[in-house]
Amino acid sequence: MAQLLKLSDYVSRYEIDMYRYPSRYVRLKKERWTRLKQDFDATRKGLDSLPLYHQYEEEDSLFKKAINRFRKKKTEDNIPLPTNENLRHKTLDELKLSFKEELFQFQLNWASSTVSEISPIKRAYEFDTLLQFLVKELPDTFFIMYEPVLYARKAPVEMDILIISPTDIWLLVPLKGSKDAIFTIESDRYWTKQENGVVEKFLHPSIRLKRMRTVLEQILEDVDHTLTIRQGIIAKDSFIDLPQASQRVQLIDKRTIQRFRQTLLKNQSPIKNAQLKVSDKLLMHSMTVSQSRLQEEIGEDTVENEGDIR
Repeated sequence: MAQLLKLSDYVSRYEIDMYRYPSRYVRLKKERWTRLKQDFDATRKGLDSLPLYHQYEEEDSLFKKAINRFRKKKTEDNIPLPTNENLRHKTLDELKLSFKEELFQFQLNWASSTVSEISPIKRAYEFDTLLQFLVKELPDTFFIMYEPVLYARKAPVEMDILIISPTDIWLLVPLKGSKDAIFTIESDRYWTKQENGVVEKFLHPSIRLKRMRTVLEQILEDVDHTLTIRQGIIAKDSFIDLPQASQRVQLIDKRTIQRFRQTLLKNQSPIKNAQLKVSDKLLMHSMTVSQSRLQEEIGEDTVENEGDIR
């Protein structure tokens, strides 16, 4: 599963130390899966429990707290034993799907909080199917910045999607529509979306791509890297009805998104130093809006106390 470096203008764990947290995430993920898989196998064999991880029983759970991100906002870096709920899965495939969802919530947590700061997260991100697809279906070595706000010449610019792989930087402009929506080109400046009998005109997505590329190149102008900048327009659930005329901009719709995923999965390179340098530079130029955890906890306690009084 990919690593969500930045989500909107939220505070991110990766901003603390870009060179440390990617490897920590991979380690935590592997430890968590090992425990889930061993307890799953033990349950299938009719055993009540495994003695291997009893020393961890008193530890707080980073993953558990990530799942409860919107109820309890604490984040220590420890791994729990699997719960009874984790072990209810009848098949290994069901366990894997549950594990992916758990990791997705964990990544949302890291992309919106640190030990001392927190950013209120829009609930819509939890159900964003494109965000889920990118995080769940790409490798650990891929870094995602989803709708970040980057500073170019001190001016904040709202971006779309950046995927930083060991060899490439993908700039993606998403097109949102239903499964029956069809996107077509009208002119050099406009596209149209046909959906449920309604035709809507909007600016050519390449205009947004050009702006994103300009901002990216400005930020990285003094960074020595070998990553190739690639561009795409993606309609995950809809159709893009025009030929792939330009090799500079890849068109990705519901018919080709799995092919696009397979192309990315072919890149099995480990995390590269240039990739880390680029990601760190982009995070340094990202807008962050957050508040102190202490202030929020005080506010929650006040509300709860007032409720008790009433």
